[in-house]
Amino acid sequence: MKPTSVCIVFAIVLCTAAVADATLYAYAKTCSQCKSVGAKNCGYAVFSMKGVSCGGQTKIKSCADCNKRSGRCVWYKMECYL
Repeated sequence: MKPTSVCIVFAIVLCTAAVADATLYAYAKTCSQCKSVGAKNCGYAVFSMKGVSCGGQTKIKSCADCNKRSGRCVWYKMECYL
């Protein structure tokens, strides 16, 4: 295998692993909704239209998880709105 082919294959493997292990950013209307998805903290942004940011949440790892909780997933931004 040529060195360039090896580099491309290696890059694809790294990117696939990163996406598979990714957690969506979650936003909710209230802090209690954030806590329900395992958030360690929640924060309000001054000019945010997204609502409360659920920092450190652990239960939503994919759009399927977001949809199960009646959320709206924006996959290309990796965001879930509860």
